[in-house]
Amino acid sequence: MKIFLTGGTGFIGFYVLRDALAAGYEVVALRRTVSSRSILPLPSEPHWLERDLLALEPKDLYGCSAVVHLASAGVSPQQVPWHELVQVNVMGAAHLIDIARQAGVKRFVVSGTCHEYGASATRMDDIHSDAPLEPLTLYGASKAASFHLLSAYARSQGMELYYARIFNVYGEGQYEKNFWPSLQAAARQGVDFPMTTGDQLCDFVPVEKVAESLLAACTQPLSGSGDPVVKNIRSGRPQSLLSFAQKEWKKSGAVGKLLPGAMPLRHSQ
Repeated sequence: MKIFLTGGTGFIGFYVLRDALAAGYEVVALRRTVSSRSILPLPSEPHWLERDLLALEPKDLYGCSAVVHLASAGVSPQQVPWHELVQVNVMGAAHLIDIARQAGVKRFVVSGTCHEYGASATRMDDIHSDAPLEPLTLYGASKAASFHLLSAYARSQGMELYYARIFNVYGEGQYEKNFWPSLQAAARQGVDFPMTTGDQLCDFVPVEKVAESLLAACTQPLSGSGDPVVKNIRSGRPQSLLSFAQKEWKKSGAVGKLLPGAMPLRHSQ
């Protein structure tokens, strides 16, 4: 099986790429420049294609059975200007699904985010994939806009769309300023870890599970109704940030102390 992958040099993309290569898939992976590298070593190399997302052409995707689109701008805590969110998350995704159709690709697998739910998530104890999208951040809004556009395109053009809203993913290779890597770094250094009060509820999911779900979406049977398949990728066991930190702190054998309440709560973009 041949797939086309964007975001292969990123956090989740690395794990999807690693698993796809291990499964014997032929992978064409997009990267910006030849110097772009995966965050961790790969068992083998895909066919790397150095190109800007908006410069891709249908010929770049010929022979692929599925496109896995993971490239995204503005993933927390990284911040980018709003126009870059629109260019990458909306226009880039729209361009990619269009050339995928022209290339004869039938299945389009794309990563979304729980931030698309926004305000609706605060009203529900258990958020479902058909919950209203009421984003509270520019990043969440750009991803929600992309979802609506991709859904309408897929329906009108008879393409299979699998849309995965990913919750609080964590694991080795994650951006160093995210919560889990920061926690692990403090544990390894034997220092205390200042954090917020940690009252906010989060649904933490290991990156390995996310990658497994995304790769499986390339081949699993879909409903055949023509409607997009939307899935939440999460553990299903929400917990407070503090509870998660305490478990991971203990698991790491840290000698320092957790200091809840030592840092103010910051709002993401």
